Amino acid sequence: MRTPGSSDPGRLRTPGLVDQHCHGFAGVDFATAPVSAVRDAVRELALNGVTRVVASLPTLPRDETRAAVRRLAPLVREGLVAGIHLEGPFLAASRCGAHRPEDLQDPADPDSLRWLEAVLRDGRSGGEQTLVAMTYAPELDGAVAVESALASHGVLPCPGHTDATAAQVGAAVDRLTRRSGAEDAGDTDGPGPTPSVTHLFNAMRGFHHRDPGPVPPLLRAATAGLLRVELIADGHHVDREVVVDLLRLLPAAVCVVSDASAATGAPAGAYTLGGVGIESHGATAGTVATGAPHLVGRDTLASGSVPLDGALRNLLRWGVPLPAALDSVSTTPARTLPAHRRDAGWVEWVTDPETGQIAPGRPAVVVP
Repeated sequence: MRTPGSSDPGRLRTPGLVDQHCHGFAGVDFATAPVSAVRDAVRELALNGVTRVVASLPTLPRDETRAAVRRLAPLVREGLVAGIHLEGPFLAASRCGAHRPEDLQDPADPDSLRWLEAVLRDGRSGGEQTLVAMTYAPELDGAVAVESALASHGVLPCPGHTDATAAQVGAAVDRLTRRSGAEDAGDTDGPGPTPSVTHLFNAMRGFHHRDPGPVPPLLRAATAGLLRVELIADGHHVDREVVVDLLRLLPAAVCVVSDASAATGAPAGAYTLGGVGIESHGATAGTVATGAPHLVGRDTLASGSVPLDGALRNLLRWGVPLPAALDSVSTTPARTLPAHRRDAGWVEWVTDPETGQIAPGRPAVVVP
């Protein structure tokens, strides 16, 4: 990434923001919308300072996933979208959250692995691989085969939506570390992209002192630099004190993400997240919306309530030091991407003269 220069008084110049987990924005669902609408939504995010966006696809029926990848891949090759992230379909049914259980797949089923190979070929159909990551539950039978298939195509296996025990996660981390080490040994450009944990704490088994579950081994791996961890900093998915503490303890490993959807940045109403219906209380111009979007008629959270620039404002308002806050929304999430796709340009924000915080509204200057 380019290093930003000095700012004028009343301005703050930063790297462009990189959102590695974004399902949509302002009424547009990346999984189902036409390309023209995706273009509009990504450009709108860029005007808000989010200059690199990975398009995340929720679990969909098999043919719909392949169609979405083929539709979005050209946008990656032209540089508008930074990459494609598949959130599923190899998720724990008990931790699938807003994903439709009937669309989940069994990685031990040979048909599922053949489908995975077909999707990976779809992502590479124009030459360079456009898929950058897949969320999967590492405890499932067949998870090792998923990891191998993804790695062979240059796609990051990212633990998440998991009901794994601590031992199962520890074994998965060992596998991912061995594979990553072998790949980096032949990389003359330095370490490549690093796997990340999909929205740590959300849609995974919680911590108990006699049954620690996945969180402690994932945090140990992040401490050792083996993984990065996503956090949704919208004030609803994770308590703000947890976000602040993790950024203090693991400043180089935390990727703050929006997990935004079509309902994020949109008026109150009904929207879609892939194949499921979601509803929202509406957007705000500030930092924490009235409530996060949720499944229709249920309390299940279905996406983040603020885009990534809103998450940055939250971090600063919560007292996270500026350097740590900026890294968590720019350089750290950029490590999901190949080196040639990491440059996010720079953004010049207007700051409030009394508080020094980033003022509401769009940045003054965006250079993607």
